[in-house]
Amino acid sequence: MKPINETDIEKAKVLLKQGIPKEKIAKALGISEDACEIAAARLRNEKLGKTSYNNLYMTLTDLRFATNEEVAKYRAERLKCGHIVEIGCGIGLQSIAFAKTCKKVTAIDIDERKVGYAGKNAAEAGVKNIEFMHGDALKLAKNIKKADIVFCETERDAEEEERKIENIRPDIKKVLETCGKLTKDICIEVPPQVKEIPFDCEKEYLSVGHELNRLDLYFGKLQKADISAVALPAGDRLEKKGEEELSPSPPLKYLYETDGAVKKAGLEPYIPAKGLFICGEYLTSEKKLESPFFKAVFEIRRKCRGLKEIMSALKKEGCGKVILRIKISPDKYWEERKKYESGLEGNETCHLFSAKNEMLVCKKTP
Repeated sequence: MKPINETDIEKAKVLLKQGIPKEKIAKALGISEDACEIAAARLRNEKLGKTSYNNLYMTLTDLRFATNEEVAKYRAERLKCGHIVEIGCGIGLQSIAFAKTCKKVTAIDIDERKVGYAGKNAAEAGVKNIEFMHGDALKLAKNIKKADIVFCETERDAEEEERKIENIRPDIKKVLETCGKLTKDICIEVPPQVKEIPFDCEKEYLSVGHELNRLDLYFGKLQKADISAVALPAGDRLEKKGEEELSPSPPLKYLYETDGAVKKAGLEPYIPAKGLFICGEYLTSEKKLESPFFKAVFEIRRKCRGLKEIMSALKKEGCGKVILRIKISPDKYWEERKKYESGLEGNETCHLFSAKNEMLVCKKTP
């Protein structure tokens, strides 16, 4: 098979943009399918903007699971040290970020292809202080004499319906036992959907653009709190301090959708804003409040009962588009939405919420 080179990747990108399948391109040009896969991944990244590096070596699957650049930068600052050991480096995006804040990075992965790609990606990023190693990380870690911090990016079955700590690879207990001989300062990434975490550590939930993205467990001196949430890219942070609760309330004048990390961490009561109440899955207040932990703010324009009242309210608000924020089966969403949009002629967008026996016609505020 012909070795991968940039010329072939660029040729494949041109044909992929024309809608030609990867397999046909490889045969027609006499190039490797790997080159076509890399081209497809680069095109996808141009749309997603997951990383600012344009010429990375990666597959579409690599890109799907790769660390978001904002997350990588944040972690690199928090884990800044002399020597960091990274377990499960993948294609090296987190390794590259570590290389910019740490003096030395030892990056390990059991997948030989990924290690090869990671080396090329580090060269693309212009960093030279990373030592990439291929093999079983827990076995290789025994040969490392000294490290300030160990970071472990775990793997899990992408199709797993329920995230469980015991299904994560490598086994977290073994990571703590083996790497604990190097340092007690360990950070382990786990799926943010994991419900039970039976470890004494800080559980830090991260969001990017207010969407839940990662969950990191901090051990040793790295632990700053019991539970925390960080909203990226700004880096605004909440910590659980004591026991706080929000009082329940019927919907007031404003509804708030909270940041994904804050919501998953259960830290809504710690948002520093006076006059907030809990209203089902949302927060509510009489006066409009500002916070970097609000994903969206909605003004309640009308409260309705029954379809006739709802349709009348939507027309009075000049609505032409309705976003449903009610519990509904995905396969029935558009059918239900068309029911409300039928007969509307306005240009405004309204959001429809449910609250016990009422439907709330709302508009998103700037």
